[in-house]
Amino acid sequence: MLQLDTEQIGHFGEMELSEILESGGWDAILPKSLSDEQLICVSDQLRAMLWGEATRGPDGEPNAAMAIALLLMAKAHPASSQNGELKFAARLEQLQEVLMLLSVAADREIVNRLLNRANDEETLTLLMGIEAIMVKPGPEKRERKPRSGPPAAA
Repeated sequence: MLQLDTEQIGHFGEMELSEILESGGWDAILPKSLSDEQLICVSDQLRAMLWGEATRGPDGEPNAAMAIALLLMAKAHPASSQNGELKFAARLEQLQEVLMLLSVAADREIVNRLLNRANDEETLTLLMGIEAIMVKPGPEKRERKPRSGPPAAA
């Protein structure tokens, strides 16, 4: 039976993610590019967030999984940048969908590595999925219609 003790998972935080991003660019934060240890950490972090658990590691530092999700959302559907900063607008529902998609992608990458079956198309599928989530229209707000009842008594 495949098993990994939680003590073996370790922690992968925003500082390590920042270093990876600076040295390797956007492609370096994709599940297929992460080291085995980082990938397992991200998968564990994503599961914890989706199950409503903490978004910080045991050391109190922010997890990398949320930052990866936000960066990929910004990359997939950027808004106009100001002062060279990447900006985007997202709804909470979109974030949850991207976290779920990223969780599936991380888990599939773990299985691919265990089975020694590389699949380069999964990265494209992940990015296309995130882009589809980001361009999906949100729930429309209903306009309030004025009441057309009898006038109020004085």
